Amino acid sequence: MTPKVQIKGLMRFSYLSENGFAKSVDDLDARRAVLYDPARLERRFKLFERLAFHTMALQDDTDFSCAVLIGECFPDAWRMRLEDIIRDFPPMQIVALPPMVHIQAVKAAYSALPDVPEATHIATFRQDDDDGMHRQTTARIRAVADNLLQVRVDKKPFVIAFNRGLYLDPKATSPISEWYERAPLGIGLAMVTPKGDHATVFRRNHRNLVEYYDCYTEVDRPMWIRSVHEDNDSSATPQGRAGPLRPKGVRRVLWDGFGLTPEMLENL
Repeated sequence: MTPKVQIKGLMRFSYLSENGFAKSVDDLDARRAVLYDPARLERRFKLFERLAFHTMALQDDTDFSCAVLIGECFPDAWRMRLEDIIRDFPPMQIVALPPMVHIQAVKAAYSALPDVPEATHIATFRQDDDDGMHRQTTARIRAVADNLLQVRVDKKPFVIAFNRGLYLDPKATSPISEWYERAPLGIGLAMVTPKGDHATVFRRNHRNLVEYYDCYTEVDRPMWIRSVHEDNDSSATPQGRAGPLRPKGVRRVLWDGFGLTPEMLENL
């Protein structure tokens, strides 16, 4: 049987989980107040619209589904704004859940996405609401998965990662810089599993996946934009080596790969 891969994505948008926050040890009420602070949500929506949604909607391969995971208590006015943004992009749908243990919420969100009956494998990918991914990300996930499934003997899950990208840090000397990461980032990161295996790309910390799974990584071109800002929950510090791109090259990469210009990324 020729393998057929279904692609499912997950983007968490200020989801109020019971755990999983790197910088927070507060109780749910305190965490809810932080997540739903109007000033913070306004900042998140700017990043979401300009980076995450913009580049998701730009994908060359749109034969995928992506859950936008929010809390059931997400404020109504902000939820309406989110619904308005994604309304005309069928691959994305909102999944609202009560506070749950993070990994259980992730599984529930992926499960909420319809299955393709003829699929033999599922590629679950992750994307953050404040980062951008290259327009060929889902196409590369499909192409790499299809080809690896033809040659692999091991039936266990495997990972597809993109270890070269751009950091967007307005406070840095060079606001947009190129980096080669030594371990996978979560942007566009995918795990391919046989259908029926409920493991997802969130099963392990993304930096540690290579310790547990076969991992195919690409550094052919910058495949993501990672934003650095005051609301980062985890350290947004590059872990690798700087790339050679200069301003002219950055401008070309931004436009060709992400449909963006440096001016469009100002004031984020």
